[in-house]
Amino acid sequence: MEKPKLEFPEVIGKTIEELAVYDDALTGREVLVRFTDGTQISVFIGVEQVVEAVYCKEGTPDPPIWTRRD
Repeated sequence: MEKPKLEFPEVIGKTIEELAVYDDALTGREVLVRFTDGTQISVFIGVEQVVEAVYCKEGTPDPPIWTRRD
């Protein structure tokens, strides 16, 4: 990873509706944060030590507003 931390200024001030951590033996872990405005951010921490974040409208994950992979 180029930077020691990922920052998401787009979500500052948003109200969290749900926070969940999912564990999958094949893909690793996912941290999902859903906001009250219908957007969400998912951070995937893969078994190959890949961190991927997807910010999108809830219910319409394709296309995402943005995707980051480090």
